[in-house]
Amino acid sequence: MRVTSVEKSEPLHLRKTWMNDLSHGFTFLESLNLAHGDLRPENVLLDRNRLKLSDFDSTAEIGSEFEACIAPYGRLLCSEGGAYQGTAGFLGPRTEQFALGSLFYLINYGFEVYGDQCFGDDPSGKEHGPVVLDLLQKMIFPELNREPEIDSIIRRCWYGEYKTVAELAMDTEKLCCSIGDVSKGKIESAKCSAAISASDFSLQRKFCRDLVNSGIPKTLSLRNPRDLRLPMKRRHICWDLLRE
Repeated sequence: MRVTSVEKSEPLHLRKTWMNDLSHGFTFLESLNLAHGDLRPENVLLDRNRLKLSDFDSTAEIGSEFEACIAPYGRLLCSEGGAYQGTAGFLGPRTEQFALGSLFYLINYGFEVYGDQCFGDDPSGKEHGPVVLDLLQKMIFPELNREPEIDSIIRRCWYGEYKTVAELAMDTEKLCCSIGDVSKGKIESAKCSAAISASDFSLQRKFCRDLVNSGIPKTLSLRNPRDLRLPMKRRHICWDLLRE
């Protein structure tokens, strides 16, 4: 199966807003020395016209082993010396921005990386995935030929050119808040999702750090929820606190 055409795309200002929502969400995690570790469409929620991150089971400190690595949102990495290790490397700006680049591609092109191709002769499509994985390993990416500013950000993400996710967020913020791209009636919906005061941001970060230090996120990520030894209602309250 492959995508043969995209009949309609979301409005440009909304796509830019979504990119900004995601990059700032990752930046907030980065400020806590955390990486999401499993960005893919299934782990992104649409709340009216805004995107929010979800599913933090794979979230870990920056520098931890990258375990999720699902193409096209992850690729196996080499060591600093260039030797192939056969692992996804360690969580950090490099892994996070690669995943964001592939999600930005989906948002703006209407299909996943190489979703408009059908590699292999097997009707079941079993050959397609391994071919895509191999192409990503060789840093061979689809042609980018839509919006130059957006394509530039996607390309930089794929090649790991941002030193931090915060640096990437600066680019998406400029992209999102560009007056020339939105009409006056749409300015409000295109405002940057990180437009909160420094004091509010500091309080949110302190609250999240306290949660991390208390071990609550690690406990909540247990594979068996019953290990929490909490009534189901209290478990939901804990998850709601984390999402807030």
